[in-house]
Amino acid sequence: MPIRKRRLYWDSSCFIAVFNREPTTPPLQLDALEATFEEMLGGRIRIITSDMYRVEVFGTEHAQAEKVAHQFEACPNFEIVPLRTLASELAGEMRKRCQSATPPRKLKSPDALHVASGTIARADEIWTTDAKLVNYYEDGLLTGTKVCLPYLTQIRIPF
Repeated sequence: MPIRKRRLYWDSSCFIAVFNREPTTPPLQLDALEATFEEMLGGRIRIITSDMYRVEVFGTEHAQAEKVAHQFEACPNFEIVPLRTLASELAGEMRKRCQSATPPRKLKSPDALHVASGTIARADEIWTTDAKLVNYYEDGLLTGTKVCLPYLTQIRIPF
């Protein structure tokens, strides 16, 4: 019986951290992202993201975005969730919960859309490098899908 691949939703901050080797990303998180990316390429894990990742990660650099996006999208273990009305409605509900919280919290629309997309895609977890977003999840202001910082399930031993 085949084992179900782990399905991890990455928000744009995860891709930005990996592509740019962001010095602001803690080394253990960056290592987890790189290891998970390698697992996706090896067919052992599925990475999911919203179609808005292109704009958030590459900005107006369309040529680079197209080149990288085509390589990703050709990978059978990379999945894109198209933004639809359902994602917008779910994101709006989460933003309202955050605004109504005591004290009120500000949830940015792109962050809300990423959490909504990960929820709709039925990801096992939503990964982000934004600790504030993790705190909102822990305070019960987002969906039921776990929002967490990247982590390793196994220690990597460099050879």
